[in-house]
Formats: sequence, C-alpha cells, structure tokens
Amino acid sequence: MLKILDAGLINSFNQTVTRLDHYSPKSIFSKEGSESAFFGTQNELLPDSLTIKYFSVEENKFYQLNAKLPLEKIHNSLEDKEFETDLKIEIQSGGKISLKIEQPESEKSGSKLILSFQAKEITGTLKMLVDGGRLNEEDYDLSLLRRVSDYSDIITQKYVWKIKIEIEGSEKILESLAYTFERESIGPENASLENALLRNIPESAAVEWGNEQHYHSFCTFDGQEILDAFKDLDKIKSNEPAVITFKIFKNAFPKVQISKADKMIKLKNINPTTPIKMSYIKCPIE
Repeated sequence: MLKILDAGLINSFNQTVTRLDHYSPKSIFSKEGSESAFFGTQNELLPDSLTIKYFSVEENKFYQLNAKLPLEKIHNSLEDKEFETDLKIEIQSGGKISLKIEQPESEKSGSKLILSFQAKEITGTLKMLVDGGRLNEEDYDLSLLRRVSDYSDIITQKYVWKIKIEIEGSEKILESLAYTFERESIGPENASLENALLRNIPESAAVEWGNEQHYHSFCTFDGQEILDAFKDLDKIKSNEPAVITFKIFKNAFPKVQISKADKMIKLKNINPTTPIKMSYIKCPIE
C-alpha cells in the first residue's frame, strides 16, 4: 500500500502544474482491481517534470522524487500525435518509479516504458500521513497514534480474531458488521464475524439485534489501544483466536473487551451511545 502525499506534473514552458484530481484516492493498494491515483484530463503541453512524495506502508518509509522528463523520447514514442495519450507512473518497492505512456486509440496499444527513476528516501512525520483529522465524529483520529510505524501496523497488520456477542435478554442477532481504519468493510463477503478468520484490525463494529423491536449498537475503537491490545495478545503462544466480546444492554452503553487464552483487555468505546431503535424490520440471519 502507498499513501500519496503530493504529486504534480509540471510544464516549465507555460508554468503549469497539474496535481492529483480532487476525487482521486490517495491510498493505493497493489492488488488486482485496485484503484489508482489519477490526474484529470488535460489539453495542455506534455509535462517536462514530475514531482511526487509518498509513503510506503509495508516498508514504513517516505520517498520523494523530483525529476526531469525526456520530452523528445516521449514525443518519438507516440504512434500518432492526435491520439489521446495517457502518462502512467508506476511505483514499485524500494523507491523505484517507472514512467510509461499509452495511447488507447492506437492499433499498437499497450504501455511503453519511457524511463525509470529512483526516488530518494526522506524523513517524514505522522502528521504528514493523517492531516490531523478524522472522517467524522465517530472515526478515530489517526493523528493520536504515537508513531509512524503504528500507522503502518494499524492499516496492514492482520490477526486471527472473531466477535462474540452477548445480549441482555433473549433477543436474536440480526447482523454484525466491522470496518477497517481505511473505512473498508471487513470481509470476506458474507463471512460471519462470529467465525475466526485472519482479518485487519477493526476501527469500528456494529450489531443489529432484537425480536419484534430491532436495535442497533455500535462501537468505535481507540486506535492505539486496540493496536496495542492485538500486539500484546499476539505474544501468547496459543492457537486460539483473539475474541472481541460485545456485551449489549438495552438501556446502557455496550461494553467491549478483547481476550485470548486467559488474558482479557478492556477496550474503550470513543463514542458511546445507548442502543438505537430501528424503524424497519429485518429478517434474522439463518
């Protein structure tokens, strides 16, 4: 995974700088079908310089590249100057960056390597990664983490865990959901969180439950606390999974803890609320 901190295509002749599109994702995953960061479509001169600054999550390193682009080589590689041209910047591990071009309308469509670069490793801070904010009041503010390495771990590290739900009374569990600190649904799809699987650390989790009247209870975790808890429990030499236990009450805040073997750690809910009554009816999961 890469976190793009800044990227720009520059033409020094007309002093234009094109930066990543406002809607472009800044977190890029190197897996099939993943999104890419993108610049908006331009009807301008080709850029003669590239600047990019990013963080490699797996390597836990910051990189920066400021490079001149070989305009003559780019022009000579074009099949037809009238065709739309896509510039592709591919980032590999170790700060290796490749510049390629594509012309989708060309009969000889496909990527052509123009030049490879080596980005230099730079010193970075946690503030550069998290912008000191959160998505909304229910999300954990990642700027509260202690170290840059904690940012990498909380997003990429996976542990074998499951959720155990204890409900006051005899109500049925209708659905359980969880999300990562990248706000992605924790899967795989249709896999119950009550089964132990290798998963990302959860940022939040929710339970819908009830009989005739249905309720919604949720918890947003303290990132540093739950990260430290998983690391602590992982030291236990046992094949047992970590178990996140939700104790749900109708008229009180839910209580949450995580345990493995004989060790139990209480977890905070950073935005505690009593159960919310649902206004629609859902069928129980069989």
